[in-house]
Amino acid sequence: MTKIKNVLWGAVGIFFLMAMPLVHAEIAGPDSAPNNMRPGQHIQEVFSLLNLTDEQKKQLEANKEQHRSKMESARQEMKTDKKALQEELMSSQLNMDRINQIHGQIKALMSQMEDERLNSILAVRQILTPDQFSRFVDLMAKHKQEHGD
Repeated sequence: MTKIKNVLWGAVGIFFLMAMPLVHAEIAGPDSAPNNMRPGQHIQEVFSLLNLTDEQKKQLEANKEQHRSKMESARQEMKTDKKALQEELMSSQLNMDRINQIHGQIKALMSQMEDERLNSILAVRQILTPDQFSRFVDLMAKHKQEHGD
């Protein structure tokens, strides 16, 4: 009985740790960009510093929209799976098969999201010249350091 209690409390703790970023994102909302910048405004400033051609701007916008769409879809699916996991963890009878299945889906989504992030970066790398990409990485690192994104 004690072992089941420990497993249950451990699972509840893990769930809450996994849910923290979602709670922060929902509390912060889409208009909470640093320095009162609208979402996307910073990246537009970075793009202007890179002296992009019109074709590069179009390609980067298309990549951004495709990436945003895929990530939003995955985030929604992850939110649903995390809610299902919470419900299973709070159930009076633990169904470990279902818990493991949902947890596997969450891990697969996280992996899918990381793959999408990498694919998006690789697409940007192909669009920009080596000099532009190097400057882009420097500007993004500077922004991250200043704003902790």
